[in-house]
Amino acid sequence: MAKFILGNALRKKALDNSVLRHTLWLLDLLVIGLLYSLFRLLPVTWASRTGDWLGRRIGPWFRSRCDHMRANLGLAFPDKSPQEIEQLLPEIWGNAGAVLGEYPHLARIVDPRHDHLELVFEHEIPTYSDPTQPAVFVTAHIANWEAAGAALYRYRVPLSVLYSPLANPWLDRLLRRSRLALGCELISREASMRPFVQALKEGRSVAMIMDRRIEAGTPIPFFGADKPSSTLAARLALKFGCPLVPVELERREGPRFTITFHEPLLPANPDADAETQARDLTRQIHRHFEQWITQRPGAWFCSKKIWSSAILRAHRGGNVTLSTASEQRTDHR
Repeated sequence: MAKFILGNALRKKALDNSVLRHTLWLLDLLVIGLLYSLFRLLPVTWASRTGDWLGRRIGPWFRSRCDHMRANLGLAFPDKSPQEIEQLLPEIWGNAGAVLGEYPHLARIVDPRHDHLELVFEHEIPTYSDPTQPAVFVTAHIANWEAAGAALYRYRVPLSVLYSPLANPWLDRLLRRSRLALGCELISREASMRPFVQALKEGRSVAMIMDRRIEAGTPIPFFGADKPSSTLAARLALKFGCPLVPVELERREGPRFTITFHEPLLPANPDADAETQARDLTRQIHRHFEQWITQRPGAWFCSKKIWSSAILRAHRGGNVTLSTASEQRTDHR
């Protein structure tokens, strides 16, 4: 999320001015807090639909985010015309608004007494029958990505989740309170690998959203172009010998979702060194994401720059190259 929502045009000035920065944060909190309170008063279905309606109308105001969406979708779907790309934006903003509307109702969405989650398990792993046997779960910003944690909570799987703290500390606390309904431990993206190692040692599973660009990450092909990516999920799975499970989310209607736990990923060459295996597993994760996004592009919240500026410029110039040589580079993450 942007450092500021309503005052992003003043971002540069606010970063150097504490009074202005906190004023803009307070303004954002008042607006989002008001919406949050409204959504909490509504039944979950109405909250989801209202969020969708608002997202489709307010989202286009965020021009820089829309520009990122156009660039990302244009690279991911080179066969789509600019008009087809443009038609996806309202759907993306609608889904994002629905996610916001559903935040106050995560506890209800988790509750098995309500028909909000349909769970599909393609392959049995020890974690599902014995939650003390940890696994590493990965997903993307598709549908309501928070629902993946909700599904695992239903099975009483102790979970540590990687999350990106919001720059606005007040908004961050607001959303963190909603996530408490999922019963998971939140580990900041700014933390080192150590908290995840400790979690797995204690028998807690780990979950990560991995479709975003990571500064100084390892270049891994994503829709045919290198995306700076984290190989953390793959390295953890390899280190502890636990299953690495892609989790697919599909919004059926309103706040109802089908969540598919796919077959665990295995390295193509188990005799290769750990670095090569981690790169291979991360590429496999990307392939799953590509398939899901291709099937439902309007459900992918791609409001941040996914690829480097150089790759996006090359794509706009029509000469983006598919990188396989990058897979030979060294991963220092």
